[in-house]
Amino acid sequence: MKRFNLAAMGLLVMLAVSAQNVETADLHQPVNVNDAVVTGGVLRTQVLRDSLMMNSETGQMEKTPVVVDYLDVPVDELGSKPEEAIEAAKVARRSAMHRANASSSLDFGDYYSGVAYYLYTFNYPSIDKHGNRIILSSLMAFPYFTESNWNDGYRFNNIVIGCHCTITSNKECPSLYPEDGFFKSDVNMMQYYASWGKGVRKDKDDPAYYNVLIMPDYEGYGVTKDRPHPYLYQELTARQVIDGVRYGIALFKQGRFTGKKESVSPQWAQRSDAFRYGKYFSVGASQGGSVAMAVQRFIEQNNLTEELPFKGSVCADGPYDPVATLRYYMRESKVSGHEAGELTMPVAIALIIKGMLDTNPLMMKYKPTDFFSQLFLDTGILTIIADKQYPSLEMTTDDVKEHLENLSKNEKYKDMLTSDGRAKLEYVLTPRGWDYMTKLAEYKELPDYEEMNDLISALESNNLTKGWIPQNPVCLFHSLHDTVVPYDNCVSARDAFNNKVTFYLDDRSTNSDHIDACTDFMFNAWGTSPDIKFIRTLFNYGNNQYSPYNN
Repeated sequence: MKRFNLAAMGLLVMLAVSAQNVETADLHQPVNVNDAVVTGGVLRTQVLRDSLMMNSETGQMEKTPVVVDYLDVPVDELGSKPEEAIEAAKVARRSAMHRANASSSLDFGDYYSGVAYYLYTFNYPSIDKHGNRIILSSLMAFPYFTESNWNDGYRFNNIVIGCHCTITSNKECPSLYPEDGFFKSDVNMMQYYASWGKGVRKDKDDPAYYNVLIMPDYEGYGVTKDRPHPYLYQELTARQVIDGVRYGIALFKQGRFTGKKESVSPQWAQRSDAFRYGKYFSVGASQGGSVAMAVQRFIEQNNLTEELPFKGSVCADGPYDPVATLRYYMRESKVSGHEAGELTMPVAIALIIKGMLDTNPLMMKYKPTDFFSQLFLDTGILTIIADKQYPSLEMTTDDVKEHLENLSKNEKYKDMLTSDGRAKLEYVLTPRGWDYMTKLAEYKELPDYEEMNDLISALESNNLTKGWIPQNPVCLFHSLHDTVVPYDNCVSARDAFNNKVTFYLDDRSTNSDHIDACTDFMFNAWGTSPDIKFIRTLFNYGNNQYSPYNN
């Protein structure tokens, strides 16, 4: 028997469930800093070179400093005079560059040092989906100040809660960045919040810089790489991130970052004037955009704003409304160029459904074969996601795309995969799944398929646009041309929050699809990147700010 399901009209009444909750009984207890362990650290210095670049605003070629490399000195080797250790490392690096480019006409004297900041990794306790104790890992960064800098009025400005994007390999996680970092990744770009600026020193009171950045790995990466990652389990990930922030700032303030000879944590961290503003705000793109919003919701709903004075969230192209994302996949969009029933990034739907299967109580009784076709499973995509724990097998999202491109040449996959790594959802899902999704997208009466009803309910329990009203500003950046995490997510958040809270929106700064749009959010060769502009707007700093959307 079929029943008319109000979810088909977007109301999700019959399938609606409350937010997927996590244990919070111990949340207001002071953290024991002895439960956290610092696992490594480097002092990083930017290596700069002046380059001629086209100024898109003036149309003129102009000289600008460009970060071309990083120079890392392990904190154990810093001793009592970090400047001398940095200089010795620079001499060694310059000699190596000369030897490697002996026949080159490049003048390596043109290279010079930029600003320095510390990068540390640490482990901390949190909880898993069952409320059991678990040890997670995180990256932390903060600026390097000399005593002269401090006397000149430099301070740590704020605490940034960095939320990383969707990854499928462990080597992309924040805590591994000091060793295996990807230069263009969001992990790299967020480190600038802890620096003095992107090549050019910024004013000491600029709230976007001179910050303490704490960027957890999320469960399933770093020290927990052998565990499933609870993808889109928003409440749990937010709790785990907040635990990382609480332990990270406790380590920072108590001077637990040490080298062999002496503490290299700023000796000013315990002073009453250590922070200029001392506010917390969350930032992220893609999955990190939704985590940044989930962090805000978690802080506000659990009365943590006194311990963590929260300023707002800065979110880019995030999956705030997972069901809206699935509906979009089923229809054509002339604006973004999306074709009905097409998956631009097939690994995304694998992560979404696997995340629910691994963590949501409604989904525990199901198997991947209840949702995915055998043809899709034969691509090995779920195995690829699980293999993140094996260095020789793990694949980045780019690697997965290349893997699917190669499979498309096989006659077996010709109907499902395209030569550029996209997939047809009709062949990805089971026939029941495809039938259900078709009717869901068309707002028609839904068939009574228990597994699909439960999937939609599980996803809806992780919808960040329902069940709360933000107490602090929300900043949204989203591309109209995003075919992976479509603009519909932004619309859901905009309509939910508009006229209820100070709300900022930028949907005009990029015409790119998902991955490039997230890069555009954090990078602008000449002007101010949107993330920096949003942060300055939150603090009413400077003249180049966003106007509230709901003015």
